[in-house]
Amino acid sequence: MEKISDDVLIEELKSRLVENRKALHDLRVLTKKMELVNAKLADSEALKGDFLSNIRNEINNPLTAILGLSRQIAGGRVDPESTQRMAEMIHNEAFDLDFQLRNIFLAAELESGESTLSISRVDVSTLIRNLIDSFGHRASEKNLTMDIVWNAPRESSAPFYFSTDPEKLEGILSNLLANAIEFNKDGKNVKVLVGNEGKLLTISVEDEGIGIPEEQRQNMFARFKQLDTGTQKAHHGHGLGLSISKALAEMLDGKVTFTTAANGGCIFTVSISEADTGVGVETVSEEGNEFIF
Repeated sequence: MEKISDDVLIEELKSRLVENRKALHDLRVLTKKMELVNAKLADSEALKGDFLSNIRNEINNPLTAILGLSRQIAGGRVDPESTQRMAEMIHNEAFDLDFQLRNIFLAAELESGESTLSISRVDVSTLIRNLIDSFGHRASEKNLTMDIVWNAPRESSAPFYFSTDPEKLEGILSNLLANAIEFNKDGKNVKVLVGNEGKLLTISVEDEGIGIPEEQRQNMFARFKQLDTGTQKAHHGHGLGLSISKALAEMLDGKVTFTTAANGGCIFTVSISEADTGVGVETVSEEGNEFIF
């Protein structure tokens, strides 16, 4: 058997010691990564738990109101004036319930990758006016005014066509409008500023609300993130609106950006590129209906 010298043995021990130290370092790095992953998973589970709790409240509450009010009307013991007022309340509750469910279904479609584009020529001015009208009851509850401002002199009622997916654009703007109303201060204003430069459409929704704290802006487009949480939270919502708007804008080859307004409120701007409607086929979309010529 060949005898190993002391120098060779020492070098071999040094080499193995270095390897062991490297392996220990790699193990520590891996352990830290695993701890971060576990923390994120725990945070995600907590957020989903809050989300499910919010869903239960924000679906059950309007549904209970709709059932109760409609039962009173069906009973025939309500005078005509009260019937009209209760019918308006039923519509408002049904609108809010429909809005929440649409967001949940949109989030599910985006998560599963099942959401697809359907491009048409959209009358943007009509789409925006209809959205503002549909949120009118929410705005009136806080005595808000809602205005459309164009970047160039024109009549807001005049048609303005742009090739995009009307359902996706409506999904983006409805969430931005809902947030602007929800977080605005009573008696203030919501502005929808529309601009068009060549193949780029920009729509900004500006409010005079409470703004977003600096420490919360980094995650404001993340799913389930909200300014306030828990059963005693001051504002409605699931924390899905901005994440949905961001995902839909990216599907339209665009983006959603945020800036702070001069009055301390929020300005969310969606910028999307005009899509190709195809050769020989013109699809016109007005008020949510599509007409093929």
